[in-house]
Amino acid sequence: MDAFERSLAEATAKNELLGAIGLVVNSSGKVLYHHAAGKQSLAPSAPALDPDSTFTLGSAGKFITHIAALQCVERGMLSLDDALSKWIPELDQLQVIEASDAEPGFSLRAPASNITLRHLLTHTSGLGGGDEALVELWKASPAGVAHAAAVADANPIVKNFARPLLFDPGAGYCYGASAYFTGLLLMRLVAPNHTMGEFIQKNIFDELGMRMSTLAPQEREDVRGKMLQMVRRAPEGQLVPLEQEIRDMAVSARDLGILLADLMAPAGGSKILSSEHVELLFEGQLEPGSKALADQNGEKERENYAAPAGIGAAPDEEGARVNWSVAGLVVEGEKALPVSRMPPGTVTWNGMPNVVWAMHRGRGVGVVFATQLIPVDDERAVAAMMDFSRAAWATFGSASS
Repeated sequence: MDAFERSLAEATAKNELLGAIGLVVNSSGKVLYHHAAGKQSLAPSAPALDPDSTFTLGSAGKFITHIAALQCVERGMLSLDDALSKWIPELDQLQVIEASDAEPGFSLRAPASNITLRHLLTHTSGLGGGDEALVELWKASPAGVAHAAAVADANPIVKNFARPLLFDPGAGYCYGASAYFTGLLLMRLVAPNHTMGEFIQKNIFDELGMRMSTLAPQEREDVRGKMLQMVRRAPEGQLVPLEQEIRDMAVSARDLGILLADLMAPAGGSKILSSEHVELLFEGQLEPGSKALADQNGEKERENYAAPAGIGAAPDEEGARVNWSVAGLVVEGEKALPVSRMPPGTVTWNGMPNVVWAMHRGRGVGVVFATQLIPVDDERAVAAMMDFSRAAWATFGSASS
């Protein structure tokens, strides 16, 4: 890890990065490596970054919401394959959009099946990111304008992400709004007894002893007081404060390691999920030869494949193959991802502030890299992230639980 520490020290000394944290744990929860470099904030008198500082996760936290949804399944509140109409009737109003030669350039039809939780967790619901060309055309059409008026006072998730489906549920893959509707589903499932944040706090964070983790960092002075400052890289290259506050799920690296260790525990060893549902976190869910898997492997411009980027490299480079579990990207086949060197069997995902986690149950190794820098896939942040990933897997990748 010496080379990584030297490069990180150089980057923070030059103020190319404000600060970053790296952590490696095994499946027993033992911390194998924990290092931080840089400053806590841009203030001239800022202290050195504490390895136990806290940070927000962005999309790297989506799998925690997925775990909470699976806990609802285990409590008999719904099944993975129930139509979600009972809890999110707004989804029943969504039609499939298709290109058309006739005006206005698209057509709409009823979907062939209902959206289920399984579809949401695997990004196969048909919901897109909202910026697709056909969806933009629809938004500008009378139908789109009428829809916008109808949902003007709706839940913000419905208002912002209830758009025509890009394909029939289960018939494709698109990383996008599915995760937001998983959150909305969870909110409605646990109400009125709990908010989503309270449910996750009680059943995941508190259950595992993740004492520096919360969905409401603005309400936790102990968490806020230890947060690495969120910064952005200005066009000229310097780091400047982020103007708006991000109120996102916040954790410490040690806490995130506790969660990864619990999920990597031997069969039946997780405190928060049954073995059946832990399996779904580690196993690719997109069928070989399916359009969904082809769609996912074709999204090379997204952060999950492109190099340099948060995860590593396009799956067709050096024969690496990827899939999607209900937690994140799964490295399949016999080859490691070329840039990050994440080995086959790794499950991983990253988040907007240049945070990434990865876990390999067979090798009993979980890794966390965190900084708090916008934009996602900042070149200098990715370089440090990849330095850490390569060093971590080379040093600890053969460890066992």
